[in-house]
Amino acid sequence: MKLLKLDRKEGIIRGVIKSYDDLVVLSYVITPGDRLTAYSRRKITIGKEHVIKTVKIGIDAEKTELTPVGLSVSGKIFFSSDPDIPLHKYHTIYLKLKSGFSLSKSRILDFQASILRRSEQRSPKIFVCVYELGYAIFYRITNYSVKRLYELKENVQGKRFKNETKEKFFDKLEESIESEYKKTKWDVFIVAGKAMDNEELKRGRLKDLDISYETVSYADTGLHELIAKDKINALLKDTKIGMQRRLIKEYLSAISAGSPDYVYGRAKILEALGSKSPVEVLVTRDFVMENLDLMAKLESLGAEIQFFDEKDDSLDQLAGFGGILLKLA
Repeated sequence: MKLLKLDRKEGIIRGVIKSYDDLVVLSYVITPGDRLTAYSRRKITIGKEHVIKTVKIGIDAEKTELTPVGLSVSGKIFFSSDPDIPLHKYHTIYLKLKSGFSLSKSRILDFQASILRRSEQRSPKIFVCVYELGYAIFYRITNYSVKRLYELKENVQGKRFKNETKEKFFDKLEESIESEYKKTKWDVFIVAGKAMDNEELKRGRLKDLDISYETVSYADTGLHELIAKDKINALLKDTKIGMQRRLIKEYLSAISAGSPDYVYGRAKILEALGSKSPVEVLVTRDFVMENLDLMAKLESLGAEIQFFDEKDDSLDQLAGFGGILLKLA
């Protein structure tokens, strides 16, 4: 994110969205009661005509929704640069790549300021292709997201046609991998399939490309297989999905062992804070949005807040504990 202003005293945030990761960050920052101003499209009725204009609109935020392509923020209009747009009507501002915005908050929490400043740092770009004979899935991984780009399918027939259809699939696979390799400056580029098929790819048109080859059994489960490997975990340790899996494993192991220093659920956490100090807390976005008072309390007591928002087994496990797990000292 390009932060133009972050004034905690005045409660003002201005910036320009540079990546999808920035939208994830803003989904934790924009809360009901905030005032969001940005350029937006609005249908205006002038006489008998309906005109769609791009105007500068300010709304009092009531609801936010993070989608695969943007962040929608809905609320009543308090400002418009066009006099034909009435105030106090409901409107939705869609924030997306390259959107500029201004946000006014009554209070910017420490964790919100922290993730905003962190968003100014470049996120690593990791490409992953997992494949089996006739089927491949392509992913892009950054700090805050794992995006499934697209699939490649080729109907591989029985023994009579196997060689011909296999060659056709590998031709398409090599072409797709080569295209993605040249399209973006990737920090890590991983291709994973069966060992014998990997050797075939290494001898073909991909032989001079800096690709890390790994073995997996199937395309559908390939990403999970990769993340379970120590070598890949080391590459993904700073990404959201790597962080989530590492932390949930630690917490669940401690809870299974009966450790009294790991608690979950709002009521149990509030009770525990009466006698112990918080060290670290794992939370889902839904829990944060519904419990800002508790988040502020944990923050004031020095807890390190770890957000789970990447759709993965680790997120499902945390949601099963009410969306919050706390480590105490």
